[in-house]
Amino acid sequence: MTRKLVIAAFLVALIVLFSQAASAQRRARYFEPTPSISVSPYGGYMLFGSLAEGPFDTRLSSASAPVFGAQVNLPLGNTVSIVGNAAYSEPDLRVGVPILGGFDVGKSTVWIYDAGLQLSAPAKYGRQSILPFVQVGAGAMKYDVKVAGISRNATNLAFNAGVGADVPLGRNLGLRLAVKDYIGKFDFDEATSIDYEAKTSHNVALSAGLKLAF
Repeated sequence: MTRKLVIAAFLVALIVLFSQAASAQRRARYFEPTPSISVSPYGGYMLFGSLAEGPFDTRLSSASAPVFGAQVNLPLGNTVSIVGNAAYSEPDLRVGVPILGGFDVGKSTVWIYDAGLQLSAPAKYGRQSILPFVQVGAGAMKYDVKVAGISRNATNLAFNAGVGADVPLGRNLGLRLAVKDYIGKFDFDEATSIDYEAKTSHNVALSAGLKLAF
């Protein structure tokens, strides 16, 4: 239920953010100068989806955990830029059981690599400028799972979509807030040699960081 609420909030934020930006642009006709290359180190929290689902609503998943990363923006104009991202998290591996709740069975490390496009809607709200944006892209999620001293690795394709906003704090410094959903399937065949096809999972990252322009 919590995951459904997060995804619903993600979609609502996308609609509200860009409807407000479009309205502000119509009123003020305000645009930022052509942006420059920027690097955005960030930290936040990641809500991982299920790796596998068993009978009686049991499931294997990575627990929610802190996430740290950095993103590079290469602008192609006022509103479009190429983005590259790398992030890292160390979630516990957890088995969920109805009524009894969940318990940890191991550790995992997750590396995320992705690239894509960012579409911005620069606008000004009173004296404060703000740059809402949406991102879409694709990349990989690399898992290193350790249970009872035994390690297994797996890498899966992950598509992503996100929304966020840049709030300028100075000429070359800004605050970046973002919500990003990584959508993919854990590769059990690579990790365990078991022919099991996992269901598509949503892994939602909530983050805040600094945008450093050059």
